[in-house]
Amino acid sequence: MLVLVGLVLCLTSADTLTAFPPKFQVGKLNGDVVVKCNTSEQQVTWTQNGEPEPMAELVAEGQTLTILGLDLPAAGNYSCWAGPILLDTTYVVVSGTGEKGMNVSCQAESYRGSFHCSWTGPRSAVFRARLTHSDGSLGQWVPASGRRGRFSASLVDPTFCPFAEELHPLQLQLEGLSDTSYLNSSTHFFIRDIVRPDPPQELTVQQWGEQLHLAWAPPASWPLPKSYFALLYRLQYELPNGTQVDELVEGAEETRLQAPAWRVRISCRDPYASPAWSPWSPWQSVGAAQQRQLRAH
Repeated sequence: MLVLVGLVLCLTSADTLTAFPPKFQVGKLNGDVVVKCNTSEQQVTWTQNGEPEPMAELVAEGQTLTILGLDLPAAGNYSCWAGPILLDTTYVVVSGTGEKGMNVSCQAESYRGSFHCSWTGPRSAVFRARLTHSDGSLGQWVPASGRRGRFSASLVDPTFCPFAEELHPLQLQLEGLSDTSYLNSSTHFFIRDIVRPDPPQELTVQQWGEQLHLAWAPPASWPLPKSYFALLYRLQYELPNGTQVDELVEGAEETRLQAPAWRVRISCRDPYASPAWSPWSPWQSVGAAQQRQLRAH
C-alpha cells in the first residue's frame, strides 16, 4: 500500500523548474515508468511535487515506484523519504517532439574553437548543451541561460586546432525539460561555416590634400598571424548627396579615397570560408577628422 508523506518541504514543483535537475527520467505518453530510489533503505514513502494526493496512478514496491499510464499531469518531482528525511528525487517528464521548432543557430567570432549558440523553446523550459568534439570525445554539459523562450549557451572545443583542416564536423546536443516534457535537438557544423568576425577596430580618417587616408586594425579577437588568417575588408562611405558607396580592400589595412565622403565605416570577413560579414564599425565622421587635422596644423 502506498503511503504518502503530507509534509510540504521546499520541493520544486513541476511548474517552477528553474534549473536542470541532477536526476530525471523520460517516459512515453500513456506508458508505464519505473522510478528507483537511490538508497539502502528497504521501506520508503513517495511524494509527487510534495503533494499528499498525486495526480497519477502509482504502485510502490520498496525502493521502486511504478507510474501507470504516464500523462502530462503525472509529470514532475517524485521524491522518496525515510520518515521526514529526503532520500532521492527524480524528475519525470513525457518524451517531447525532438528538435521541432527549436531553430538552433551558432556563431563563432574567430578560429579559436569557442562559439555561442542560441535557440527557441518553451518559456517554462530549462536547457543544457554539450559538444561531441572533433576528436570524438564528449564534452561536459553546459547549463543554458534563457529568457522569454530564447535560450543560449557558450561552448568551446579544446581539441580544435585553427591551423589544421576541419575534417569532421562538431555535433551540438541540446537537452531541455519543460514543466511536463522532454525536448532534445542535435545539429552538426564546421567552425569555418559559422565564423562571423567582430568589427575592425581603430578606424582613423585623415585629410591628405584632396584625398582621405583611412587606416584600421583587425578585430582584437581575430587570430594571428595575419598572413595566415587573412581578412577581406568592406569600406562604406557616404557622399554629400546621401549616396552610400562600398569599396573592398584585401591584403591591406589602409587605403585612400578620392571621393568627398562625409563619413565612413568598415566591416570584414574571412575571404576563403564563411561569407558572413562582421557587424559594421561605428560611423566615423570625416568632417570631425578634417577639423582635427586643421587644428593640428
